Amino acid sequence: MRTGIILSGGKSSRLGQDKGLVKLEGRPLVSWVIDNLREVVDEIVVVVGSEETIPRYWEVVPEDVHVVSDCYTENSPLIGLITGLKEARGAYAVVCACDMPFIDPVILELLFCISYGLNGTLLVKHNGWKEPLPSVYHVVNCLENAEKLRIRGELRIRKVLENMNDKVSLPIEKLREIDPDLVSFIDLDTMESVEAAKQLIKTQH
Repeated sequence: MRTGIILSGGKSSRLGQDKGLVKLEGRPLVSWVIDNLREVVDEIVVVVGSEETIPRYWEVVPEDVHVVSDCYTENSPLIGLITGLKEARGAYAVVCACDMPFIDPVILELLFCISYGLNGTLLVKHNGWKEPLPSVYHVVNCLENAEKLRIRGELRIRKVLENMNDKVSLPIEKLREIDPDLVSFIDLDTMESVEAAKQLIKTQH
């Protein structure tokens, strides 16, 4: 069984609202991510920042999508990861951001396939920067490590896989064979980027 975890943990100061609920072509960003995840996972968990936010997501996500709030109070994507891994029933989970509507399911499938038997797969940009989203995690092992990091006060999500053995560090550039313009990794955290995404959709049709 595979789990898809979508981190939708807080309001964007630049967008003025929860990023996952920002509309793109009339649909919330989180809905775009859900649709792409459905092609490769058996269950989907959306992690939001507070209990008060959950009903707003219930209004827009399908009934079979689990919506949960951060299990700890620290404001960090690591907390969203821990929360999602606690909820996951799959042996492996792919973790995505709620504002990446163009993530290619073929890339997610690849990340799952190369992660089996390992602790997971972390993407690496051409400058060496570790890109934590999307990544695939071995649920049990990575949850244990993430909890240890939190206790130590290390809240950077990329550190979960970065300091584990038996992982794959995959250069993002190698994914251009699947996604030539790497649109999978476009994140919409400003209104300008949302407008640019609308133009991108028009050129694709």
